Amino acid sequence: MIMHNLSRLVAAFCIAAVATLALTGTAWARAQAPRFMVMIDEKNLGTHNVAEAEKVVSEFLMSKGLQVVDAEMVRTNIDRDKALQAMNSGPRSAAALGLQFGADVVIVGKAVAKGSAEQIKDTSFRSYQATVSLKAIRTDTAEVLATDSRDAVKIHVDDVAGGTLAIREATAPLIASLMPKLLGRLGSGSSGEPQRIQIVIGDVHQVWQVAAVKQILRERIKGTKDVVQRSFVSGVAIFDIVWTFDSQALAEELTLANPGHFRLKVLGVTPNKLDVKLVETGS
Repeated sequence: MIMHNLSRLVAAFCIAAVATLALTGTAWARAQAPRFMVMIDEKNLGTHNVAEAEKVVSEFLMSKGLQVVDAEMVRTNIDRDKALQAMNSGPRSAAALGLQFGADVVIVGKAVAKGSAEQIKDTSFRSYQATVSLKAIRTDTAEVLATDSRDAVKIHVDDVAGGTLAIREATAPLIASLMPKLLGRLGSGSSGEPQRIQIVIGDVHQVWQVAAVKQILRERIKGTKDVVQRSFVSGVAIFDIVWTFDSQALAEELTLANPGHFRLKVLGVTPNKLDVKLVETGS
């Protein structure tokens, strides 16, 4: 009875989470169709090189019409152990690896399944418990968008099958609950809601140039809600701008801006970051 009620509760939770995803999915689709990469360090009763949690996450993403980097392509181009080490060493390493494979968001995590030492009384069944943790990271800024974990318990006569079922049982509701949080943090500039975009400007040599750029962002760029200067170190100035539209529109506005003593050359555009070079007039 308890297991039956628990299954009903999990099912209800999944339905609610998917409903939330459906409501926000339109905004996501209107954005720039992010591409995902999934790398989960999985250990099922001590056995490595299994990928049940990755499979569940990838299937969920694809069922929502989202692009996922092909796992086979990743395995072909990089050693899996090295990839997992990079993914789990920190957000910046994970983001860099994701960018290498053209991903906008990487979902990293760990999945561990363990079995009970003894069989359930008067049966050949054992209890298997899985713990799965996931973290979503934006590749252009290395920002952690969402993180969460889940536990699950399954009963089975086979060790590998029992551990696999427990991992699946933990992963399915976990990714369903993680996605609305991820979507909320990722935002959608095309929906008309302001979003935060980071602008990294190189070849800045004078303090007055930093002040001039700040003035341009505040006064000449229509749609600007706020501007914060993050740093100015070794010729690189970093700004955060709260902007009404998407990053491509911001790139176009910066390109058209003409301060007089210099111009701003956009080198790269991602959904939440612009790489820009300051070019002095006449150079």
